[in-house]
Amino acid sequence: MPVIDLQCHYGTVAGSLAVRPPNMVHASSYADEIDADLLCFSSDEAATDLEGGSAKLHTGLTGDKRFRGWLTLSVHQPELSQTLARRYLTKSAWVGARFEARDDADAIDAAGGHVVLNALRRYSRPVLFAVWTTGGLRAAIEAARTLHSLKFVLAPQNEGLTTDAIPAMRETVNMLWLPSAAYAERDVLAEAVQTLGERRVLWGSDWGKLHPSAALGMIEESALSGAQRERLVFRNAHDLLAYE
Repeated sequence: MPVIDLQCHYGTVAGSLAVRPPNMVHASSYADEIDADLLCFSSDEAATDLEGGSAKLHTGLTGDKRFRGWLTLSVHQPELSQTLARRYLTKSAWVGARFEARDDADAIDAAGGHVVLNALRRYSRPVLFAVWTTGGLRAAIEAARTLHSLKFVLAPQNEGLTTDAIPAMRETVNMLWLPSAAYAERDVLAEAVQTLGERRVLWGSDWGKLHPSAALGMIEESALSGAQRERLVFRNAHDLLAYE
C-alpha cells in the first residue's frame, strides 16, 4: 500500500524518541521501509530561527526525491514570513505553509497572522496549523471558514484538543484533520472518520520525534476497512497536495 507521511520532523534534538538519529539518511531508510511516496518535513529549528531553519530544511530536502517540506511561518514575523513564502512556496519541494500555536499569543488570529494568510492565497498551497491551546484551535477553524479558497490541515498537539477538534471542525469542509500518534488512539481515528468522513482524515508518523511503529499501528489496528486505511495513508494526502 503506498504511503504519504505528512508529519515528519527535521532538526530534532538529541533527546528525540526516534530509534535512530533523525537525519535525512535515516529518513531515506524509513521511506524505504514503509514504501513511502513522500515524506513531508517541518523544521524544528525554524521555531526559533525562521529563516535559518527553513534554509537548512531546504538543503535537506534535496537529498531524496521523496522529501517535501512544510514551510514554518510566524504571526510575529509577518514581513519575513511573506519573504520566505515568496522564496520557497513557488518551488515543488515545498508542499505548503505551517504555523505552530503553542499558546494563544501564537494563534493565527493575531494581526500578523491575517497579513500572512492573505499573502498565502496567491500560492494555492495548503496551510497546516499545529495547535496546543483551545484558543489556537478556535482561531485556526475560524481562519479556514473565512478563507474558502485555501485548504487547511489541523494538527492538534495534545490529547484533549485531538478529540475536541473533531466536532469543532465538522462544518469547516475545507479543513482536514491530522492527528499525532502520541495523542490519538485507534478509536479516535474511527470516530474522526465517522464524524468528518473518510476524505477529511490524514496520517502522519511524527518521525523524528516518535517511533513510526506507533503511527503505523494506529492505522493497522483501527476499525476501518482496507479501502479507508488506504485513503488515510495515501489518497487524501495525494489529493491535498495535487498541485503539480
